[in-house]
Amino acid sequence: MSKVRVLYVEDELFLGKIVRESLETRNYEVIMETDGEPVFETFLASRPDVCVLDIMLPNKDGFEIAEEIRTVDTSVPIIFLTAKTQTADLVKGFSLGANDYIRKPFSMEELIVRIENVLKNRNASTHEEKATQQLSFGKFRFYLNKQVLANGNDEKKLSFRESELLKILFENRDKIIDRKD
Repeated sequence: MSKVRVLYVEDELFLGKIVRESLETRNYEVIMETDGEPVFETFLASRPDVCVLDIMLPNKDGFEIAEEIRTVDTSVPIIFLTAKTQTADLVKGFSLGANDYIRKPFSMEELIVRIENVLKNRNASTHEEKATQQLSFGKFRFYLNKQVLANGNDEKKLSFRESELLKILFENRDKIIDRKD
């Protein structure tokens, strides 16, 4: 069985080392970054199974990183691990597509359980998504996992938000949807 690959982004070196070593002793493969700038490229190169992001980082914050990741991958679990404790930050994190939000200080056991939980939920939903990864209406086909809308041979790559909006419209076909929903 292959190791679970974790992209861990933390600018506090001492904390980062402790978390990385704790994860590695539990048989996780950890790719660590201490600066927000190279994270998206690291994500593309390493294709992690889960991302654990601090928010307050040099050069690019965790919110920006999550937004970038969601433009290319809507299913990889993202966990924010941060000292930002305001409800507005938590809400922003979830609105950007985070799967979990852990406030510092935290326990390693809690982090491990939450990583396992988002991975378990991802695996359960992956089976579900395979059955419904393509939606059709008229001559259009919408590929959920690839975020692609196709009309014959013409394909258009959609942004994360465009894909989410189209998915909501599909799920609520023949219904009036309030903007707040």
